Amino acid sequence: MLVAVAVFSYRNLKSIPLLPRTGLISLRSLAFLTILLLFLNPYFFSSETILKNPRILVLLDDSESMRIQKGTYNGLESYSEVINQLDFENKETIDFEFFTIGSSSKQIPSPDSLQFNESESNFSNAISQIQELEDDFDASIILSDGIITFGRNPSIQAANLSIPLYSIALGDTSKVRDITISNIVSNPNGFTDTRHLVEVEVIQNGFLGESVTLELRNSSGELIDSNEIQFNSSESIQSTTFEIDLTEPGLKQFTIEISETEGEWSTENNTGTISIDVSESKTKILHLAFEIHPDVKMLRSLLSEDQNIELLTLTWLGGSRFVEDDLPELEEQDLLIFHGLPRPGFDTDLLDDFNLIPTLYFQLPKTRALRTGPLSELNLIHNTGNQLFELTLFPATESTDHPVMELPEIGFQNVSPIISSLRSVSTIPDGIELFKSGFQGIETPNTIINVNERGSMRRATVSAWGWYRMYQSPIENERAFVTQLFSNLTTWTANDPDERRLRVTPSKPVFNISEQVIINGNLNNESGEPEAEATIEFTLIPENGEERTSNMSNEGNGNYKFESQSLSSGLYSFTATARKGGREIDSQTGEFLVQDSNSELVNTLRNDELLLTIANGTGGSFFEYTRLEDFWTTLNSDDILGQKEDVIEAYTFPVRSLFWFVLVIFLLGTEWIGRKYYSLP
Repeated sequence: MLVAVAVFSYRNLKSIPLLPRTGLISLRSLAFLTILLLFLNPYFFSSETILKNPRILVLLDDSESMRIQKGTYNGLESYSEVINQLDFENKETIDFEFFTIGSSSKQIPSPDSLQFNESESNFSNAISQIQELEDDFDASIILSDGIITFGRNPSIQAANLSIPLYSIALGDTSKVRDITISNIVSNPNGFTDTRHLVEVEVIQNGFLGESVTLELRNSSGELIDSNEIQFNSSESIQSTTFEIDLTEPGLKQFTIEISETEGEWSTENNTGTISIDVSESKTKILHLAFEIHPDVKMLRSLLSEDQNIELLTLTWLGGSRFVEDDLPELEEQDLLIFHGLPRPGFDTDLLDDFNLIPTLYFQLPKTRALRTGPLSELNLIHNTGNQLFELTLFPATESTDHPVMELPEIGFQNVSPIISSLRSVSTIPDGIELFKSGFQGIETPNTIINVNERGSMRRATVSAWGWYRMYQSPIENERAFVTQLFSNLTTWTANDPDERRLRVTPSKPVFNISEQVIINGNLNNESGEPEAEATIEFTLIPENGEERTSNMSNEGNGNYKFESQSLSSGLYSFTATARKGGREIDSQTGEFLVQDSNSELVNTLRNDELLLTIANGTGGSFFEYTRLEDFWTTLNSDDILGQKEDVIEAYTFPVRSLFWFVLVIFLLGTEWIGRKYYSLP
């Protein structure tokens, strides 16, 4: 058809010779045919079968416990012998990739890169590494003692792997005569003018009838307290308690030491350290309940469980009477929480000057519509509907836009309902809506939680009730959500607004000596906008040593970061100064601790049970490091080491090639030149 069209278009052009005319017809026909081919978009298929080497992921324990010489295991010497016996380098028909087991899992080029300085063994993290890469590998090998010092037990996690895991047990299973600090329980946060409890757990084996002394010392080495423990059995776990008087704010470090006893296998595990971030005082909260409701008990339970809060309560009986006899001084409180509002007959002078203190107001059924009186300014939301409904929550603000919204993920449609009306609107223009209500699965414009910040004063209102249902839910995630929501709400409302332009905080208050130290910074300019073009000079000041100054790296959008490789143990302070051009925007100081850990020396018994469980659960096998003669034979019989046929399919689409478009232009262009040559229209 296309050739006929080309012939037809030249039928009346008899003035040119037959041969040139045939050439022009051919050029046009070929151009038409090529265009048709491109429109049809055909493709060409080809396949090739190749032999593919098996790929094996190898996880190597890089923790300090691999150095321990105990029983028949000679530390790094035995480890090296196992590596040589496995002979990874000469297995040319197998493709290996190596990762470490430690506080995190890192890829390394070969076993020669191991440093054995990891102070933690996080097996859950290691199994997660296998899960991420299992589609690319045929099997995995783990070389470790199986001792978990951080993270959860990975047995169930490993059972979900789709590739077999072969475990090689390093270390020794024999018990030794030893005394060890196995655990120290202490709240990482404390407050001045309080006594801080520290519980120390001691494990011993082989010291029946003997006793040891535990000494508590501060960072200067000064003895604070000492306790004696008597061992009444040949093997035991015993605990003792210390009390520390906290007098000064700051990050404080304390050491617990066990006196050395003759015959101990090692004294390196006789020491433990704790760090306490001491604040000026607890947050003082006064909770006033003007109605009887389950939400009142729920909130008081949440607040009383928080060790950072000093809670006082007042429960209204009517008139100006409360269940509690003593009325606290309002000016001493950091936050007033009102559950409901008093009705006529209440002496409001009892709450004189309440407006000088941050407030959190919870509406309740009988007082939700009160809009007059001296306490009316508590209410940031008018809730005037007569009919009440069971509602769901809808976030009105992103989690990154307000601190209160940093909450656990939850499916809002499936949580226990709250109760309110469908007529709840914000009363102030500068209030921030955090949550709105949903009715029958549809978001409404009604406000549930509203917060406001004016100068140094913060206020918040909650216009719904029935939160206790979430608190009593059998679903853990739902309970965690409501707990975190009201914790965030009370903390944010009670705290003074932070008007600093520069905020610099360590990613954690205490780092291990093997960890990378990360300090995060955030900078806003004088207009409150993120400042991305400043320079932040960061000075790191060791407790004993020379200070170092460098610039924080610019991460964009007002975010900055300081990173340092592992530091020696001790207390470090820092100063960060933000400048742009010739002006100083802001500066901030802070501190963090770097401490050594003996967690890898607390338990030295090889965990064969764990290594056997994760191997058998994946269809792999368990081996002791002294019995590896059949290791590669076992993998071969499990069809792991054989080369696999892999079919590589290829599809070629002409329309994606520039050649065909150039060809069309060439054909049409040549025809056009020919037509011009013969003076054709």
